[in-house]
Parts: sequence; C-alpha cells; structure tokens
Amino acid sequence: MVIILITNRIIYEAFKFRIKLAKSKIDVFLTSLIFCPFDEEDFAVEIERFKKRIPFHKTWCKEIILNEIINLKQNLKGETSNNLHFIYERFDLFNYSISLVKNKQWYIKSIGLFHFQALGYIKAEEYVIPYLNDKNKTLSTNAYIALIALTSDKLDFLIDYPDSISLTSEIKIMDILHSRKPPMPTNLAEWIHSPNPSIVKLGVKFMAYYNFTISKEDVLKLFETGTKAIRKEVILAIRNLYIEDAESILIQQFGKEQKDNRIEILTTLGEIGSEISLKFLSKLIMETIDTDVKLATVYSINAIDGTFFDNSFTTNEEIMKMTRHVKDPYL
Repeated sequence: MVIILITNRIIYEAFKFRIKLAKSKIDVFLTSLIFCPFDEEDFAVEIERFKKRIPFHKTWCKEIILNEIINLKQNLKGETSNNLHFIYERFDLFNYSISLVKNKQWYIKSIGLFHFQALGYIKAEEYVIPYLNDKNKTLSTNAYIALIALTSDKLDFLIDYPDSISLTSEIKIMDILHSRKPPMPTNLAEWIHSPNPSIVKLGVKFMAYYNFTISKEDVLKLFETGTKAIRKEVILAIRNLYIEDAESILIQQFGKEQKDNRIEILTTLGEIGSEISLKFLSKLIMETIDTDVKLATVYSINAIDGTFFDNSFTTNEEIMKMTRHVKDPYL
C-alpha cells in the first residue's frame, strides 16, 4: 500500500512538473509572438514548429494555451489584441471550443461559450444562437452573455430574454457593455415596459449608460410598478442623467421606500435638488431618528447649499457634529 502511494505521488509530481514546463514554454512563446510585427505566414510557420515542442495533442495542453490567449486578450487592446484571433485559429483551438459547445454536458458547453465570449470571437456567433432558448436556464443565460460579446449588430435582441438575470450575470453584461461599447439598442425605450423585471432593470441601467433620458411619466410608472431593485436603479439613473424634473417625484417617493433606497434618494436630491429639496430636507433632519438617514440628509443639504449650516441648526450639537464631519471627514 505504501509503495502504491509513493508511486502515485511520484507520478503526480512528474505530471505537475510536465505541466509547469509546458506552461512556461507557452507563456514565453505567446508573449514573444504577440509583440512581433504581425505576418500571417511567419506566424503560421512558428506556431506549427512550436506545436512539436509541447504535448499539443493533450487536452490539458490545449487548455493552457487557451487560458493564456484569453488572459492576453483581456489585457491587451487594439491590433495586438486582434492578432490573438489568428493565433487561436492556427492552434486549431476554435474547433476545440466548438467540440466543447457540442458536448452533451451543459457545463462543458458553457466553457466553450465562455471561450467565444472572452475572445470576442465574432465568427462563433452561429454556434451560440442555438442555445439562447435552451431549457437549461444557466446555459441559456451564458449563451445570451456570449452573444452580447459577439454580436456585430445592436443589442435589440435582449428585450426577448425570458428569464431572471442574476446579479452576477448582470455585472458581466455591464462589463461587456463598458469594454465593447456596442451601439445603443434601437428598441431601448421599450425595455422598461417589458414583462420581465430583469429586462426592465437592465433597461434602466442601459439608459443611464447611453445617456437616454427617462421621461417623467416613465419614472412615475416604474416607481409604482417596479420592484425595489428596479426603483433603486431608477433613483440612480435620475442622479446620473441629472433629471431635475424628478425632484418632486423623489420627495413623494421617499416615505414609501426602505432605508437603503431612502439614502439613495437623499444622495440624488443632493445632486439635482433645489430650494424645494432644502425645505423637505430641513424638516426631515428634525423628524428622523435613524442616524444613517440623518447623516445622509446632512450630506444632501450641504451638497445643495454649502453655507446652509452656517446659520441653521447651530444649536443642535448632533447636527453640527455631523456637519463638521461632512465638511471635513477627518474630524
């Protein structure tokens, strides 16, 4: 038994060393290749030669190359980054990714989809589309996220997404939006009327990103019918888009919201507020007993009028202490 354990350990350490050695060679080769002047013929020849220096026929070796190409793609920009697509093809890794997408296991399919997404490999679009309506919701979501990264068209198709979008997926979508900067969906105004709350929420985020102003009527409707998360996005959008017309709406909405959304409303009023907000906030600061809300109120008042507390609430030690903190956080 001991001999078997020792033998297995030796085999394991030898395999680890083999992987480490191959990875080192791959790192050096890809780095040197990517920073050379691009020549399609020379690159092809160099790649074929390099394949013979590593155990390229092994799946683990292909995965190391793929991971390194993806890492380079995520850290490089411009033409240098685009040359990685040629390298991806010449290593025949596109076909490897396709083989994963065609696997019976959904999680292996998702790995293949991720390869296309991470590399922004537009040629793979046709292999992604069939999974948009897959009965496995996780796979379907992964396909939508991949298509966002690949599509050469606008993102209009997202309005038809039927399921809930997790926070993780939402973050991925917004990350792709900021990195790819695709054109604004032509049907974006319709997103906030979708029966799918996830699309409504995403639509509000997109509107803020594309500087697409939400109408006062839509703000009211979203506050009336939207979930807490949607209402929060609307509050943030009002702030980012500087929708001054929504000031009175926010004041009316304040009492209907829970603490975290109330604080977001106060922060937004600090950005867009006028004398109307000052009047509301002056009353609120005396009525509220929640320290966090009161501090947020002080921040908002000071943002609207930096001299307000010079002549107001000067005898209220709690408010004055908060005011001093707002004006100088180090106190």
